[in-house]
Amino acid sequence: MCFPLCCSKRETRPVDKLEQESFFPALPCSHRACIFCDVSKENGFNIVWENENYTVFTDINPSSQHHLQIIPKTHIESVKSLDVSNVCMVREMLEIGHNILDSLDVPPHLQRLGFHIPPYISVTHLHMHAQALPYRSLMRRLKYPVVYGRNDQDKGFSWFIEAEQAIRVLEKGSQIRLLPC
Repeated sequence: MCFPLCCSKRETRPVDKLEQESFFPALPCSHRACIFCDVSKENGFNIVWENENYTVFTDINPSSQHHLQIIPKTHIESVKSLDVSNVCMVREMLEIGHNILDSLDVPPHLQRLGFHIPPYISVTHLHMHAQALPYRSLMRRLKYPVVYGRNDQDKGFSWFIEAEQAIRVLEKGSQIRLLPC
């Protein structure tokens, strides 16, 4: 295991000033109830896979036929909170997502796994979307734009980053953001 996780301990990482002021003006996340910290069947989640570090459940409002959320059991604010030390965790989440989509007979070229970037998130708990393409509608597709970077950048301007892009950005020691990185 690469990333120490524990379901009974909440680890919070600070959000940047823009994220706090523009999208979450109230209390820091560590002082608010986090719905993803309490994922369970008893709380209405359709859990499809779980181990001691991660939980996978179906999205409540799926954008594609198979739309899953992969979350670490330790609270991490968002993809913007990650750094090079979290590459292994993102790789593990990616592998879990691919394995589950493979078990659902989704061909590799129709699998999309990635993260929304704050302030374009609905829950302040790191969650990877694992989806089987195509999307249900054009509007759903527009929520997950994959924009490739130029020159030495792996990602262009976008509010969504594929997991592989995120790994490359983090391995370079950069932070994930809306702007190209």
